[in-house]
Amino acid sequence: MPDDYNLLNLGGLTSLVKNVNVSLWGNEVLLECIYDPTGDQLPYSLVFQDCREIMWEVHDEEEVKEPLADLIGFQLGENAHRKAALIHTDIFEISILYGSFSIHKGENLNAEDLETEVLVSQAQAVV
Repeated sequence: MPDDYNLLNLGGLTSLVKNVNVSLWGNEVLLECIYDPTGDQLPYSLVFQDCREIMWEVHDEEEVKEPLADLIGFQLGENAHRKAALIHTDIFEISILYGSFSIHKGENLNAEDLETEVLVSQAQAVV
């Protein structure tokens, strides 16, 4: 299984997933992540929009209360609903058939800030 983690341009260190937020009735999926968890702990978010199908599998029921999941594999798939993205962790695997994808890097990322940013971007696209 080829891994697309290097496409995120984060570097060669590992990441952890700290939250998954599904909103707009499943039309948007946001994964909050931490890059370099033992060093700088840089936050970033993976945002999938215009989602049509989400498949979720929990691998390790004993670990579901853990606050962080190790990101093991990442396949971006293809946008415009052509091929699902696949995010594999030590606790769960999620497959997302999506319309568009973006990554947001920065210090104070949270779902509310990103939602506002996305809405502003969509409004600018309409104008």
